[in-house]
Amino acid sequence: MELFNRLEEAKSANLVVFVGYDPLEDTAAKMFSSSIRRRTSQDVKIIPIIRDELLAFGLCERPIDPKGSTQFSITRFMVPFLMDYKGVGFFFDCDMLITRDIQEMFDLFDDQYAVQVPKHQYTPTTDTKMGGMPQTVYPRKQWSATVIYNCGHPSNRALTDKVVATAEPKFLHRFQWLQDDEIGSIPLEFNFLVEEQEKPDTLPFNIHHTLGAPIFREKQNVDYADYWKEEYQATFGIPFSDADIIN
Repeated sequence: MELFNRLEEAKSANLVVFVGYDPLEDTAAKMFSSSIRRRTSQDVKIIPIIRDELLAFGLCERPIDPKGSTQFSITRFMVPFLMDYKGVGFFFDCDMLITRDIQEMFDLFDDQYAVQVPKHQYTPTTDTKMGGMPQTVYPRKQWSATVIYNCGHPSNRALTDKVVATAEPKFLHRFQWLQDDEIGSIPLEFNFLVEEQEKPDTLPFNIHHTLGAPIFREKQNVDYADYWKEEYQATFGIPFSDADIIN
């Protein structure tokens, strides 16, 4: 099963799922893609946003955000530009698993909005997140982790490659290039925050191990750890073992 499509396919596609990619989270990105492809009959384009690839193509030369925990902390906002300001582009952090057909999320698209996001209103309960990285608190935190971009919306034309390369992180993560009424809402289960939200009775659409997945030793017994390990085996064809733990 082919997990990823090529970056150059984005401009010719009408619907694309982009996933943030960091070499340290290669396993997570592959599991994310696999979790989508095994649950849909749709011909979904899934494209990793790889910083080194953007650099090689001269698309974004911005240095890595020193306060960001991943290489895609800022490059996530390239989606409308990468789709040539047309069509619909989703963005997801890579430490997520999709549990149902991705078509459910495509069906939520509403062209009156420039973006649609799960509008979490919370303050992190810990000072650190995955792998011991420092936690950052800011308004609209987590809104940029799962985004439906209406790439053809006129307001998203303000999100140029130059803006992404130079704007303050808070301007981007708070969606300040948009008016508030241009930001639509989708249910919180489309970005369920493991360890930050109470485990629901039913499996959420998107399981987000935002504080660290069970690939870390201290996360072996968090909510959905067993589910994550089943997904690992489904993706790679081998059981997750102690040897796979990275710390």
